[in-house]
Amino acid sequence: MEINKPVHRWQLKFEGEWPTSVAFLGSSRRIAAGNRAGQIYVWHLPETPPEAEQDQKEPAPPDWAPSRRFDGHTNGISHLFATADGKTLLSSSLDRTIRIWDPAVAASGTAEVVLDAQDRERQARYKSGEEKDAILNAPGCTVETCEPVQTLEGHRDWVASLGLSRDEKRLISGDISATVIVWDLANRTQVSTWSGQPWNGVVAAALSPDGQTALVSEYRYKRDDFDIPAAALKLWNVADGTEKLDLLKIQFPKLDATASSYGAAQVWRKFVHGGLIAADFSPNGKLVAVGQGGETDTGQVPLFDAESGELIRAVSGHRYGVCDVQFSADGKYVLSSGRDTTVRICQVEDGKEIASLGKERGGQFKDWLHAIAVSPDQQAVAAADIAGMVHVWQLQS
Repeated sequence: MEINKPVHRWQLKFEGEWPTSVAFLGSSRRIAAGNRAGQIYVWHLPETPPEAEQDQKEPAPPDWAPSRRFDGHTNGISHLFATADGKTLLSSSLDRTIRIWDPAVAASGTAEVVLDAQDRERQARYKSGEEKDAILNAPGCTVETCEPVQTLEGHRDWVASLGLSRDEKRLISGDISATVIVWDLANRTQVSTWSGQPWNGVVAAALSPDGQTALVSEYRYKRDDFDIPAAALKLWNVADGTEKLDLLKIQFPKLDATASSYGAAQVWRKFVHGGLIAADFSPNGKLVAVGQGGETDTGQVPLFDAESGELIRAVSGHRYGVCDVQFSADGKYVLSSGRDTTVRICQVEDGKEIASLGKERGGQFKDWLHAIAVSPDQQAVAAADIAGMVHVWQLQS
């Protein structure tokens, strides 16, 4: 990955139910994003963006209409992953399923969609009569609609976590009842399944590059009015679903996974915060990264040695918490997005921050960059903004 004066190149409107996930489809100009309504749209961006409007001191990056919508999920999308060649897109959902899509499949129909409803309402706020109606009822854009290739079923609760091994042979999914399933992607079959700690939910899951080891993070804020179940961060043997390494136990030897109370939570809470809600393996499998979520003053990304469980260092620092984490393909950098509305890029070797994409807007509940993706050529980064935007940066100007 080469970074030299990153440029905010695109700002794609995806208003309504806010976007939760984003993925590149084989190139930096094909992007998929999913939202809380279960919708997935695909944009095919031109090589050269249209000219931005020049009536502002800092013109906003251009918008562009999506070309396709993938229909099938009946509840919110939690994650999207795509194979490097862009020929397969994977989605997990609160409808308890994982769906497999072929971005090149023949369309099943067309639909007219409006993705700038909030913007229209703002424009029409002080208008009246025909002018207001014209703004609110203006035509949307026409998209092709497509059906999934296959649906993977096996979870009995919301599928909140998804991960793809770098060899693209295995997929991992976790639900809010702490059930984990590892899938053989080629055969669409289950390799193994296991359950985590009682009363917990899986909030992040990742696979080692060869798909043999799973990293699973569990968290639940409350079991009832008083008890907080102990968080968990463990490495598992995929072949048989047996525990390999308890990373939190190594950091906190007094951690009792069976204890659930406010008092017990103080052992690990300052480190876990609102859950270690994002996870990734380094490309060589030697490190794992997790993101400190929730309402924390400084959301960091701890890096662990995957063999010993030793905490190597903590990098980054998002005010109010981390939302997503990903290593670059060369393993030199770790990227993170957060509630502070930025994407931060830090060197793995020494933790130095070398780039910050976006600007802090100063509001805890405004515009979180909920998910990130890096293009296969490592030249672009995309982020899903809960204000209803998909942002795309070019890493070299």
